[in-house]
Amino acid sequence: MKILLVLLSLAALAFGHTTTLESGGFGDGYLHPVSGLDHILTMIGVGMVAFFASKKGYLLLLAFMGAMVISAIIGYSGVEFLFVEEGILLSIAVVFALIGFANKISINIIVAIVAFFGMFHGFAHGAEFQAGSFVTYIAGFTLSTLILHVSGILLAYGYSKSVAKKETLARETI
Repeated sequence: MKILLVLLSLAALAFGHTTTLESGGFGDGYLHPVSGLDHILTMIGVGMVAFFASKKGYLLLLAFMGAMVISAIIGYSGVEFLFVEEGILLSIAVVFALIGFANKISINIIVAIVAFFGMFHGFAHGAEFQAGSFVTYIAGFTLSTLILHVSGILLAYGYSKSVAKKETLARETI
């Protein structure tokens, strides 16, 4: 709970689209997803959904990152895309809502939803790129995104083990 309060008190960091880090290159690309809670929460959430979805949960990671890279290229090319920030913020709520229903909804529907929101995140990455190597910038934010997805998978795994342990203890005490 203390960690959550600290994170919430750093509200300025919650919005990852300040263009202060975007000077190009791998390092800036790597830092972009971890520079704001909007990206961190969504990407960890996608990992959690992937864990709870099914044995094909890896498709969610591929869909999110694939859509993110394609739309980053579109954003970099100067194409206008409406409601990017709203889509990013909405992605947090939708992805976390999917966690509870991941094993009840078709993997195909979840893949489509995750890819849809990955487009908003990718577009923001590409549109904010200013200078340097765009290819290494993409590599940086893709690696960072993958690490956040895997963190979500590990978090969901730890949660599921904790719940299973509590259920086992509850049965033993009855």
